[in-house]
This record gives sequence, C-alpha cells and structure tokens, in this order.
Amino acid sequence: MDILFTERMVTNPQEDEILSDSISRSGIVYLPFYFLEEKVSTYPELENILDKDITVSLEDASKSLNVEVNWLKNRFINAKRYVIDRAVKSILRENYDISLEDLFFAIEDSKGWFLFPEEEGYIRDTFDNQKSSRIFANRFAIDYSHSSIDFLPKFEMLLPPISEYVSGIKGTGYINAQPDHDGVMRRVPLFIKYEEDKIFPQVAMSVLLDFLNVKNIEIGKNYIILKGASLNNRVKDIKIPLDKSGSMIINWIGKWETCFQHISYYYILSLQETRQQISMYLEKLSGQEINEQDKMTIDYLKNAEQKLKEKITSVIKDKICFVGLTATGTQDLGPIPFQTNYPLVGLSSNLIDTIFTESFIREAHWLLNVFIIFITALVIGLTSLFKLWKSLLITVSYYLIYFLLAFFVFVKFGLWLDMVGPSGVVIFGFSAITTFRFFTEQREKFWIKNVFSHYLSQEVINELMNDPSKLKLGGERRNITVLFSDVRGFTKFSESHQPEEVVAMLNEILTEQVKVVFKYNGTLDKFVGDELMAFFGAPSDVHVNNHAIVAVRVALEIQSRLKQLRERWINENKEPLEVGIGINSGDMVVGNMGSAERMDYTVIGDNVNLAARLCSSAGGGEIIISEATYQQVKELVNAEKLPPIMVKGKSKPISIYRVIGLT
Repeated sequence: MDILFTERMVTNPQEDEILSDSISRSGIVYLPFYFLEEKVSTYPELENILDKDITVSLEDASKSLNVEVNWLKNRFINAKRYVIDRAVKSILRENYDISLEDLFFAIEDSKGWFLFPEEEGYIRDTFDNQKSSRIFANRFAIDYSHSSIDFLPKFEMLLPPISEYVSGIKGTGYINAQPDHDGVMRRVPLFIKYEEDKIFPQVAMSVLLDFLNVKNIEIGKNYIILKGASLNNRVKDIKIPLDKSGSMIINWIGKWETCFQHISYYYILSLQETRQQISMYLEKLSGQEINEQDKMTIDYLKNAEQKLKEKITSVIKDKICFVGLTATGTQDLGPIPFQTNYPLVGLSSNLIDTIFTESFIREAHWLLNVFIIFITALVIGLTSLFKLWKSLLITVSYYLIYFLLAFFVFVKFGLWLDMVGPSGVVIFGFSAITTFRFFTEQREKFWIKNVFSHYLSQEVINELMNDPSKLKLGGERRNITVLFSDVRGFTKFSESHQPEEVVAMLNEILTEQVKVVFKYNGTLDKFVGDELMAFFGAPSDVHVNNHAIVAVRVALEIQSRLKQLRERWINENKEPLEVGIGINSGDMVVGNMGSAERMDYTVIGDNVNLAARLCSSAGGGEIIISEATYQQVKELVNAEKLPPIMVKGKSKPISIYRVIGLT
C-alpha cells in the first residue's frame, strides 16, 4: 500500500478495525512509513548545560552563556526538547517495553535529573510515539552495523503506521524519495541508515527481499548485492549499482498509460456495492417465499459480482500489486523523465522492474565525464582555426556523433554519459568563440578596407575581407608583374601652365589609368608626381597565374583611353600629353612596409627597379616589356624586339620588347 496510515480515523473508528482485520487475515500486505527530518543540535553549549540539569531556568542559562534572555528564549525551548528526546530514545533502545512511570525513574537515575511537571508533561505527550517508533524499528529494521554504509542517508526519527495495522503487516519500508535538482524523479535510495546500527529498505525493496528470498545483503559504496536471490528459476547474486548518494537510478520503462497493468479502484467500489445490494436484498426477502422475479434479480446481482471479482482477480492474482493515489487532484504526482505528472506509486513498480530485469543504469565515472568535457573543449577550440561555416559544421557534427554515441551506450549498456557538461561546452564555447571571431574579424575587415581601399579594387578588397589569410602581413616573396607609367614632357608642361590647369590635367590622366588598373583587379601602389605604379598577382590570388598578360592588357587599355583623351584635348585647344609604360615580371617582396606609425602595402626588389628603368626608356605612347614578361605573354601579344639597353645596376644589356597589340 503506497499510502501512509499514520493517523486513526476519528469519524469512523470501526473502519480502522475492519482494515486492520483484513490486513492480518491476508498476511501479504506491506505498509510504508516515512522518515522525518531529524532534529539537529543547534546550540551545543546550551545542550550541555541542559544535559547536566534539565530544570535549569532560562535566566540562569543566559547568564552562564552570557547572552540576552530574549535572544535565547526560543532556542532554549527547542534545545530542552532535543535533550529530553535524546534521553528518552536512549532508554527505549535498552528497554522498549518500559512503562511511562518506570521511564521517569530511569531518566532521573541515568541523567541525575529531577523532572518538573513541565518536563514530565512533554515526555507524556511524546512517549506513545517514541515507544511505537522503537517497537516498529526493533521489529522491522535490519541489523547492519558495518562502517561501509556510512555513505547512506541517515535518519533518527520515523513516522510508522498506527499500531493496529503494524501488528498484521508482513513487511514495511520507507517511501522517502527526493527528485533531482531539476525536479525530475530519477533515483531512489534502496536502504536508509537508521540510528547507528540498523537499516531500513525502501518499501518496494522490502517486498523484493521477501519475494526473491534473499539470504543476505552486502552493501558497498557503489553497489548493493542481494545474496542468493531466487530469480528466473535460479539462485544468483544480484549486484545493483549505486550512484554517489547511495541511490539506485530507476530505469523507467515508459509513461503511466502504457506500462504495467492498472485497475481502477472503481471496480473495488462496484464489487462492494454489488455485495451490499445482494446482502440487503436477501435480508429483505428473509423468511419470505422468493418468486421468479426476485430470483432473477438475485441471480443478476450474483453474476455481476462474479464478473467483477474475476476481472479484479485476473489482474492481481499472483502479482505484486501496488495500491496508491493516481487522481489528478492528489499530491502524489510528480515529473519523471517521460512524463510531467506521473503517479508516484509507479516509482515502486519501476524500481522492481529495474531489478527484476537487471536493466541497471550506471552513471559514468566522473573522470570519464571530465575527459569528455576536455575533448569537447579541445574540438571546439580547434574549430576556431577554420572558417565559420566549417567551424559550425564540425561543431554540429561532433555534437550529433556524441549524442548518438551517448544514446547507444545508454540503451545498450545502461551507461549514463554526461550530456549537460558537453552541451554547455558546445553551446557556450562555440558562442564565445564565434562572438570573439566576429568582433576580431570585423575589426580586421575594417582595417583591410580602410588601408587597401586607396589602391585595390572593391572586388579584391571583398576577397581579402572574406579570406584575410591571403594577406600575408609583414611581407612575402611572390612572382608578380609590376607596371610603371610616366607622363612624357610633364615637367615642361607644368612650367608653362597655371598650377590649377596642371593639377586638373594630371588628375584626369591618373584617374583614367586608375580606372583601368581597378577594372582588371590590379593593385595601385603609389603616385610619384606624374608617375603611377601598379602591380598584379598580389595580394589577391585572382591573377596568380596570368599577372603578366593582365598587366599588358592594362597598359594597352591605358594607352587607348589616353589616345581618346588627347583627341578631346586637341579639340579643346589644349596641349596633348602622352605616357610611357614599362612592365617587368619576376620575384619580388610584397607586403606592408614602413614604420609602426606609417606603412604602405608595396613591392620592393631588383625586378621593381628594372620596371622603373623600362618606363624611363619608353617613349610617349609606348609600352616596353622585359624579357621575363615577354616569355609569359609571347603567345598572346604582338611585340617588336628592340635593341638591348643598359640599365643602372646591371652589368649586361637587357633585352626589351615594344608591345604592338594583342594577337
């Protein structure tokens, strides 16, 4: 019976007698009890004073302790009751059959007290409960004084069923159970330590010990062994794993509606009502001749009684049957992993099923959980080395794999791996890394856009912002092509014209050239007076394999656009200007160079200087390329070989070519 019968019925005392008689006659009923929260010592110094003289006054105690009387008042009453309860319990442990009057003498003799009426009154009020608890514990508690059970929950006070019921029950057990921190019921202690040398089983465990005919119990810190249990037609030891609190994790088999067999108490009431109707009918017809109509009524009622009895018997015969409250309005409902409002009478059923089927759940060792959390953190950390979408894909994949693995080992082996820790690492770790990367990359992208917007096309800037790794800050050696263009006769032009006209003309020439460079995703290096410097093949990889031909195409388009400009200048009666262009390809050092306060993204090296010399050799409207550039573009352009030239820094003549056009 998963119902506490701890109080006598006041309105109908005969009901207690009827139920008590039924319990005794059946001989198979187990009634639960409840452990009460233990009264704990709150003021040891005060209790020591009271232990020496229970009749000491509040004023004297306050003086001895040097505290205010008002502050001590409530503590004084509780401490006195605690000391008296402890003394009564100690004597009852030695002689639970002692009378109340003898108890007074025993207390005075053992403690040296002289009891006043106030103390005697409190003992009288609590004596029956203390004595019944002692008798109950002596009859049903299991002697087990091993030090190995110190980890079990411990209680000193219990609330047993009323004595009329206790005398006829076969066994008992507690129904205390605490949910986890999230309020979900997942585990229950199978044994609780009572006082120092006894243990009590949970009520369903008490049933099992008898049902399985267990010979002995061995309790370890992480397990309980039921010795010599008769299960599935053979005798064996059943080892039950425990968690760190000494509880067994229940392997719930499903929702209330879909597991076990249920029978409504309505059928019991209907059977009782039918029997009462038969009794009343027979009493009414007592001494009278029963006619056919009455006989049919009686037969109908007896047939209904038989059907109800068979229906009830078919469900409960040869079964372990738990009787408890399941109505929605009752308080004996709580959340389990499968259901929010689960009738907790089913806790005992699931406990028994877990042990019968030996489908135990074991929590993974804390070291294993720590290792899993460490591996998870390592994986999340390593994902920061990849792009965001790859990082997200790896994180989600890892978590799904871990979830499926945890689910598999739980179902297959009953091993409960931690999900909260790894989930927290995945969620918070990935979120933190993503947030950090977002702000870091946004700052990096802003820097890239701010620094390179003056000499890169928007397409190249976007490419670098999407993949900043292509920008090797600090410099790197790359094979690229550099282009120099210089306005011919500009010095003479500037001397003979107004500054405003000079600046306007130069800006117009340079603007057209920059448009062409950016059109082909080249990198504008710098302006040096009327000279423009650009290169192709860095920092973006867009021209890594064709930088030479792109540079030539840029040069041809620049000359084409400037030719159109010259025609317009002639029509506007302006002096036309021409540019000469030099191009060279080869290994150069490219990167941010300068000081900490001021730096530019540029190229340096001997091949850069050669391109500048070629530009100086080019006449107005000419495009001069080096041998290195020619070898890369000769299949795509028409070029005229010119006599070799000597350039500063070179001991041998340099082969050069004039570009005519594309093939």
